[in-house]
Amino acid sequence: MPRSPNPITLLLAALLLLASTAISCGRPPAAIEGERTDDHNSSNSEFASIAENDRGAVKLERVRTMPVVQESIELALDAVANVESLDVVDVVPERAEPVLEILVEEGEQVTAGQALARMRDRIAQLAVRDAEVRVTEAENELTRATRDYKRNEQLAEQVDGASLLSERDLETSEQAVLAAETALASAKVALDQAQLEVDRCTLTAPIDGTVTARDISVGDQTTLGQRAFEITDLENPRVVFYRPQSELAALRVGQRLSATTEAYRDRPIAGTIERIAPIVDQESGTIKVTALLAPPEGAPLPTGLLVRLRLVLDEHPDALLVPKRALIYQEDRILAFVVREGNAVQIKLEPGFENPTHLEHLGKGLSVEDVVVTVGQDRLEDGEAVKVLPE
Repeated sequence: MPRSPNPITLLLAALLLLASTAISCGRPPAAIEGERTDDHNSSNSEFASIAENDRGAVKLERVRTMPVVQESIELALDAVANVESLDVVDVVPERAEPVLEILVEEGEQVTAGQALARMRDRIAQLAVRDAEVRVTEAENELTRATRDYKRNEQLAEQVDGASLLSERDLETSEQAVLAAETALASAKVALDQAQLEVDRCTLTAPIDGTVTARDISVGDQTTLGQRAFEITDLENPRVVFYRPQSELAALRVGQRLSATTEAYRDRPIAGTIERIAPIVDQESGTIKVTALLAPPEGAPLPTGLLVRLRLVLDEHPDALLVPKRALIYQEDRILAFVVREGNAVQIKLEPGFENPTHLEHLGKGLSVEDVVVTVGQDRLEDGEAVKVLPE
């Protein structure tokens, strides 16, 4: 029976076979491993170079900029108010009479004393005639009493120490004259009162202005105390607005302002502060300001019209203005980056006046030739290289 091979013998044979194979290839196993190591190191060096280039590209931050502007800027207050008229008068009938005639319509301009409507005045005219009769009677009575008094005065004169009329009769005659004079005066007052009632039958305008309401028609029975017309002075429109008490020192009578309205978009409206209330409202902490407006020619300002007011308190000409899009707020500092020679330079701003788009810089470090970073400034550091992208 054949003998099975020894395991140790088989292991030795395998080792000899591997050694002979390596020798037949012309290089040792160590050399092969070394070649693989060199190839791996060469690849790593190439990737490292590429990575370094990539890091350089990322470090060059891409930003967008806007120029610094040099122009005038104003410190102004903005407010919204409705046009008002401080002279608005209701015309109220003083007699309850039927309306016979309407003489004006809404929108018409009237002058003080101009007739607006006429009511029935026949009853008042009859009262005038009766008063005239009373005046005539009083005048006749006064004439008679005066004649009697003069005659009695002659009779009372002493002739040879004797008088034909007693002193008492003379005094009675004198009292009759005085009573007649009083009656005449009373009759004249009654005549004036009757004439006033006739005048009340015609409604008249108390002020110069425009008819803004007519509440009666022909045939209506007027009611005492009920409005018949409204007269508004539209020649001197005003606005009333309220400002915080902290602005009191900046406000003064005569200060100019401008107003705009959707009704006249292309026509600015000038105005001046007419009054400033001497007290502060305790609940709101505001002060009442009244301004007089000057309507543009051919453009009346009706009451109730909404206007936007702009009150200029101060102005800085040739101010350096930084776009607000460039601002960076850090605690109590306001910063911006200026691009100079390809680098971002950090500037601390000293804020002055501002408008909706720009902030004034009062300090140094900026010029009108500078451009500031408006996009990407939150990623920058002082002195960092940047690449400005076109708008």
